[in-house]
Amino acid sequence: MTNDEAFGKDIPAGVFKKCLVCLFLLGLVVRVGFMVEHARTPSFGVLTMDQKYYDTAARMLLAGEDLHQLCGLRPLLYPMFVAVFYKLGGAHGIDLTVAVQHLLGVLTGVLAALLGARLFRHRLNGLAGGVLYLLAPVPLYFEGELLVESSYIFLICLGLLLLLHAADAAGGKAGLLWLLCGGLTVLTAQARPNILVFMAVYPLLAVWRWRRLRRRAALWPLLGLIGGVGMAIPWGFVNKMQSDHFQVIPSAGGVNLYLGNERGADGIKVGLDRYVNYNEGCEEPGEVWAREGYEAAMRAQGRQPDTNPMAISQYWTQRTIGEIKAAPASWLRLMAKKCWLMLWNAEVPHLKSLAFLQTEFVWLRLLPVRWVVLLMLAPAGIWAAAKWGNRDALFVLLAYAFLYSAADIAFFVSDRFRYPLWPVMAAIGGGGLLAFVETIRRRRWRGAFCLAASMALMASISLPNWYGVKLPSFAIDYRLRSIAWYEKGHFPEALSDIDRSIALDAGDMAALQHRGNVLLALNRLEEARQQYEKTFKFTFEDAGLWNNYGVALDGLGWTNEALQAFRRATNCHPPSQSAFLGLAFEQIRFGRLDDAAGTLDQLEKQEKSPNAADLAIRSVLARERGDAAQAGALERQARALDPDATAWAIGRATNIGQRK
Repeated sequence: MTNDEAFGKDIPAGVFKKCLVCLFLLGLVVRVGFMVEHARTPSFGVLTMDQKYYDTAARMLLAGEDLHQLCGLRPLLYPMFVAVFYKLGGAHGIDLTVAVQHLLGVLTGVLAALLGARLFRHRLNGLAGGVLYLLAPVPLYFEGELLVESSYIFLICLGLLLLLHAADAAGGKAGLLWLLCGGLTVLTAQARPNILVFMAVYPLLAVWRWRRLRRRAALWPLLGLIGGVGMAIPWGFVNKMQSDHFQVIPSAGGVNLYLGNERGADGIKVGLDRYVNYNEGCEEPGEVWAREGYEAAMRAQGRQPDTNPMAISQYWTQRTIGEIKAAPASWLRLMAKKCWLMLWNAEVPHLKSLAFLQTEFVWLRLLPVRWVVLLMLAPAGIWAAAKWGNRDALFVLLAYAFLYSAADIAFFVSDRFRYPLWPVMAAIGGGGLLAFVETIRRRRWRGAFCLAASMALMASISLPNWYGVKLPSFAIDYRLRSIAWYEKGHFPEALSDIDRSIALDAGDMAALQHRGNVLLALNRLEEARQQYEKTFKFTFEDAGLWNNYGVALDGLGWTNEALQAFRRATNCHPPSQSAFLGLAFEQIRFGRLDDAAGTLDQLEKQEKSPNAADLAIRSVLARERGDAAQAGALERQARALDPDATAWAIGRATNIGQRK
């Protein structure tokens, strides 16, 4: 049987190119429609959680700041990518970055089509795979977030396509292509280290080809390892910018391994055993928790903690091994559950929930391709590719799907971490769809029955909730949307959403604190004070909480209590920079100008660059002391940095001075 008989009549190469353009336009229409809808929501352009880290890292790169505060646990490729578009876009840098990510999403759909065409040696199959990818809601959602996924997956698909070209090449061209493949794999790992597991495909493919061909040319794929090393060496020096150590790929792998496999892990949620106070711009709670836990363990053993970030990862890897050895049967049950979670149709949220977003976005509700669709088509696609397609290409794509799935299962499963499998599954599924349709059209009822049975089997595995998994509520989603409303000045809407969040999870400290912030913004000072005091039941070490509590107390006229709150905020680790300003204002209120100057000196030690508000308050102090020349110079310097912050600080300090 020929390919045309298996999949239907194929299209000529010229028509295929025109269809790729149409495929690109289809993806573009979907992305533009989603962007228009996204731009009307409160969350557009408001960064939370991991997005804040990438934004901060990109801005630090642009400003040439010291990157050591990034702590060397995350690769720099994506922050560099974002920094480029921040530079080009100026004030609209975030918008431009998101638009480019959507464009990369469209191109990833085109790459999925090219992968499918080479896999099945049938261009129409490739187009079907591209359509499946571009009509899926999960890729669309992630492209609209300031997250690494869209650019990372584009690089993965580009590398897979290059690898399929290398597999078909011969002679010196083949050698060069294999070197490029290995280099591109390691480059992609500078976005997220998980793809490093795919380096195993080079020796695996060499063994696969050697068993069939028994010729030296079969070993060409081993050059991919050399290409990978060649790419890793220069990046090791690049990564020294944030760790002072030669570091091939920064990774928090050991930390995530522990959180995904310690006793009590459920395969999806990553919970910390204690609250941590952290600098949200540069680090996430898990990283702070891991570093502090490592340092405490080293000191308990009488050892000095290593400053190399990889020492933290290695420590938690050893802890993971200890956890597995302590309860191997429980761990094996957990691994079985994770294997099923990889097949489950539900999208397990890592940050935001797709199910929640589908209540907000029409596009995410209407797009028809869900995970179960790709799973149902996969057996037919694999069977058809093995029978009529390119077996080397099938080996590569299946190796990628298996290795990457294994990497997810080793840690924990979520929509974000399963997303890199979508383009390959779509490429395979496109061929499966056409093969199934063709068996029915040609009335090959036995084959159609077998394919339908395989689809039913995959659906029966994927659709039911076999493990009774309870997905997280929408509490975090409402909190994040409340933060977005708050950032855009819509305080009544912010209060409504945070109340919904707390109703779903009354123990979320971040939600309780944010509710106090919203009440403060609404000038409901007494309610804000009471809300902050409720939050203190969960932590006494959050600098931002103490600072905002001080603001509420100051607004209520409780001056001495506000002074104590601001002072407490400056003594937290890390301290609140805003609290230094609040403390200085209170000291000015009491006429303690020297104390206020000392407080500003402490603030200056915390800053990495001049602060407009700091300079503005110093100008007021200089004027109070009769030094008009210095006051004028400081005020001019402050206004050059930030006119609005300068006007606010001078107005606040002057009004306080007049009231004292």
